[in-house]
Amino acid sequence: MQNKNKMKKIISIGCGGAGMFSAIVATQLKKGEFEAIVLSDEKDIYCRCTTPYIVTGEAQLCDAIQPESMIESYGPKIVHEKAIGINTKRKHVLTKEGRIHKYDYLVIATGASPFIPQIKGMDSKNVFTVRNSHDMECIQARLGKAKSAVVVGAGVIGMEMAGALKAKGLEVSLVEYAPGISSGITDKEFAKKIISHLEGNGIKMRFRSKVVEINDAPRKKKEIIIKKGRQSEKIVADLVIVAAGVRPNLEVISGTKIKANQFGILVDEKMRTNIKDVYACGDCCVPLSAVTGKNEPSSLASSAIQQSKIVGYQMAGFPIKYAGSTGAFAFQTLGREYAAAGLNEDEARRKFRWVVVGRAQTTDVYKDLERNKPLDVKLIFAGPKMRLVGYEGFGNGVIASAEVASFAIGLRLNILKVLKFNYIAHPSLTPWPFMNPIIMATEDAMGSLMKKFKEFFGKK
Repeated sequence: MQNKNKMKKIISIGCGGAGMFSAIVATQLKKGEFEAIVLSDEKDIYCRCTTPYIVTGEAQLCDAIQPESMIESYGPKIVHEKAIGINTKRKHVLTKEGRIHKYDYLVIATGASPFIPQIKGMDSKNVFTVRNSHDMECIQARLGKAKSAVVVGAGVIGMEMAGALKAKGLEVSLVEYAPGISSGITDKEFAKKIISHLEGNGIKMRFRSKVVEINDAPRKKKEIIIKKGRQSEKIVADLVIVAAGVRPNLEVISGTKIKANQFGILVDEKMRTNIKDVYACGDCCVPLSAVTGKNEPSSLASSAIQQSKIVGYQMAGFPIKYAGSTGAFAFQTLGREYAAAGLNEDEARRKFRWVVVGRAQTTDVYKDLERNKPLDVKLIFAGPKMRLVGYEGFGNGVIASAEVASFAIGLRLNILKVLKFNYIAHPSLTPWPFMNPIIMATEDAMGSLMKKFKEFFGKK
């Protein structure tokens, strides 16, 4: 083992999955060669994806908080200090506590913070954001006697929280400034399916609406004033959840020459920034897209872990590159699932001249089983090679087809190669053997493609 004074030092800013795993991977690959410190300005390691399930009672807050000993047992040391500055020439990080931490390798994994709209009364009692364990503690304290809630923002977090609160028995209104669900989540076709599902379960959807003021009301309730065009509406609720999106935490790179845009720090296929020995991963960075090859935002837990491991490999001297993000994600609310990967149809048509779409209407298990539920899938093929560039699925059992599609998108497989997909069939686990969603949708797209060819060559 090398002398500790000769060890190379890794400083990781941020104790989310990205910050932790980059340090863990490096220290495990080259044991005894690194001293790793993870700077954290949060009180604990909270799995924020579990939040809706804590609301419904399917999970406990204490189980969503991971012990620091779990990380430190692998080598990295967690230091509760807030990084406020970086000197890339002298290779050190300054913390709010006045300490200077020198590094050989720096990992910026500062994540993102909730976007707080400029609304009068936002900082009043019983108005909550959804990001850390303290947020969840405050929400839980109010949930006991709550009968109604307003959720601001129809993004993934907003829809999941609205569904969780409804499942808890609350009357829920979901307010969104945009005319519909963001195109960054889904296209219009699948947005209609999601909205119909939410409304069918009693959630009151208010699009093209803006919360302009939140006031106190009797019995610790909140009065929420909403404007839609020239009309105003008042809703009285027990609590307000603000889920209006997130913004990357980039304050720490202020004053440096580290390149970034509004979505985060720009990185290459090795997760390197433009500054030597400085890496970035997770929600604060903008990785390369597996679809377009360009830097595209991808604020996903799964992507953050993949990226962090690439950083760990790089620091340990293993030349493994990041294949790029497909942006694959999924969410579940009120008994239905939605998943997407790559580009949606609208995005694909803006980027490619040739686009062919294939659809499949199937079930999550064999259709002759009484418990079968519907599953709708769409595949998008584009470009001169007709490679798979997008997937959307809604219903039940979406994950299997979503992950296959994400893998195929990352490998840049074309329509002919996707047709060769070997799948599994089992009555209680999959659709009927002839109703696999990937194959059905690909065959449907192939039929459309053949029709286009015939039209092009003037054949009926």
